[in-house]
Amino acid sequence: MNRNEAVVAALIVLQLVATNYLWGLDAASNASQARFAVFLAIDLLSFAMITYIYRKTGWKEKTSRIWMLLGSFGLVLLLLSSLFFT
Repeated sequence: MNRNEAVVAALIVLQLVATNYLWGLDAASNASQARFAVFLAIDLLSFAMITYIYRKTGWKEKTSRIWMLLGSFGLVLLLLSSLFFT
């Protein structure tokens, strides 16, 4: 398994966890609405990263480490910010 396949597998697992968490949220409270927005952003950012990897590998190009690091930093930032919406 190469690096891109491992990253895609980890992003898919993250998307599954985030989607299951979104499914169980109660939409009545304001804190749940804020958590929903953060986890939806996590889903969309991980989908964008998967799409970027698929597009680059389809064209037989290397993925840019800078874009992958920025996306990963964004995911970590969103996950850490979700801790404050309790």
